[in-house]
Amino acid sequence: MNAAVYALPAEDWQHLDLQTSHWVETIPLYGGMEWLLSAANALANLSTLPDNWDGAGSPPIAPEVITKAIDVLCRFRSAVEPMSHVSPVPGGGLQLEWHLRDRYLEIEVFPDESVEYLLEARGQAPEEGTLLFSDANIVQRLVRQLSTRQSG
Repeated sequence: MNAAVYALPAEDWQHLDLQTSHWVETIPLYGGMEWLLSAANALANLSTLPDNWDGAGSPPIAPEVITKAIDVLCRFRSAVEPMSHVSPVPGGGLQLEWHLRDRYLEIEVFPDESVEYLLEARGQAPEEGTLLFSDANIVQRLVRQLSTRQSG
């Protein structure tokens, strides 16, 4: 069964600008991956934030930022642990977070569509850097961090 990663409630379909809308990717959703659809819906809801949504002059989240965040989620779709939280950040960016008992991963998508990450794991020095999709090793390593059950 295939499902679209980017889903909108039926009442929102009539308001779509089909000239600028496009699919990032269509992927199969199997058991345990429902979090991906839920996260995409959360991103869709954030796309409706108005100008000055934070009272400090932040712009609305640009469609390109939403698209980039969905691209990030698609690359993390094989992670066992579901995303914990998505939130807008001042300036027009988005933050994706995974809070685990002994690990924390934060990915921020900036208005210029660059992506950075912060990984904190118990007993290890924090790691941060730019998330380049051209470097599959970084994405694979971060997905492993979200998929490895650690005890303790």
